[in-house]
Amino acid sequence: MTPFGQYLEALRRSRNLQQTQLADLLGVHSCYVSAIENGKKGPPTKKVLDNLIISLRLDESEQVLLWDYVDQSQRTTRLPDHATADEYSMMRDLRQCLGSLSSEQITIIRNALKLGNKKRLKQGLDLRGI
Repeated sequence: MTPFGQYLEALRRSRNLQQTQLADLLGVHSCYVSAIENGKKGPPTKKVLDNLIISLRLDESEQVLLWDYVDQSQRTTRLPDHATADEYSMMRDLRQCLGSLSSEQITIIRNALKLGNKKRLKQGLDLRGI
């Protein structure tokens, strides 16, 4: 199940809607809603997402979460033009392990990424003379 699928299900249940009812509101098939909630499909198009926001009357905080979960649930990632050969290799290694990483491995990877973010933030502050 994707973060977006979990969130969609939570939103639907919070409005006491069945999958078929939500599908009718969004103009899609109920099997599509089911596939999204179960993680078999990624997030829908922007048009469907905008319709979801309007149909369920999502407040600002719900919309912020919605777009964050959409971003988290993308099935493909495009590497930036300036990615290094080492980054390409690392992404391949990571891609091969997806679906079998332990929570400890995920924590280690996230902590390593945070170290880089702290360095970049500090360098940015240093460059501005702060």
